[in-house]
Amino acid sequence: MAGRTRSNVPKAALKFAVERAAIEFGTTSQTLRKALNKASIRADADGLFTTAQIVTALFGEMHQEKLKTQRELTRKHALANAVVEAGLLDRAELAKTFATLADAISSRIMSATELPRSVREDVLRDIASWPLALEDVKARQSRLPRRRNGARRDDDDDDS
Repeated sequence: MAGRTRSNVPKAALKFAVERAAIEFGTTSQTLRKALNKASIRADADGLFTTAQIVTALFGEMHQEKLKTQRELTRKHALANAVVEAGLLDRAELAKTFATLADAISSRIMSATELPRSVREDVLRDIASWPLALEDVKARQSRLPRRRNGARRDDDDDDS
């Protein structure tokens, strides 16, 4: 008889009363009841719980937590690799470089007497908008919410 195995486990799902499950899982019935209530797990019509329900109540959804952890580790490594491969730029250093460049260009424009004053002012206004352009790029790249209840978040103002 191929494919037939010996087992004392019925084909239907095993179901336990709280008292019997507590003995089986090495805990007290009060502890198990608290865990079931905390996890919002309800008994079936006969007042019984499946093995899966009891395991979830006692030990939580560890497999889901492990998946979340693995996803976060993958994300962390991807970011670290992007830094190593120079796929990311340090925003603070980039802003410093732009500021130095803007100062140098501004001083040369102001000393250029052959340019009309209105042209110089227009160019200086364009240069002054560079930090705003950098903020715009940051906002478009970020997937984090920037506003909460219509108010600006505190960490929007940092240079990271």
